[in-house]
This record gives sequence, structure tokens and C-alpha cells, in this order.
Amino acid sequence: MSKEFIKPLTPALRGDINTSIDAQIAELKTCQSNAYVNVQLVGLRAMKNLFNALPDGYPIPMKKD
Repeated sequence: MSKEFIKPLTPALRGDINTSIDAQIAELKTCQSNAYVNVQLVGLRAMKNLFNALPDGYPIPMKKD
């Protein structure tokens, strides 16, 4: 059962999130370019931009498995 909790966005957490997104982008770049890959890349870049625009301390919902 997973538990949900709120964690404030800190520079370290933002870095972890960006590292995770960058890893997913790098993995997708190994694929042949097609519409599915491009849509996922656009979405990941948008998500990265969103997290970078949020202020420090912003409450981020998290799940613990």
C-alpha cells in the first residue's frame, strides 16, 4: 500500500527530479525518432521547465511504496 505525503521543493529535490527527467530523455534519444518518441520528449522537457519554474518550498505530493 502506498502512502502519500507532501514534501517541500528544495534545490536538492529539484536536482533529483531533473536528473531523473534527464535520464528518461537520454533513454528516449536512443530510440528511432518517431511521433511517439517526440511526444514523450516534448512532455518531459515541459515537465522539466515546470519544475524549474516552481519556487523553493513549493509543496510536492509524493508517494512512498
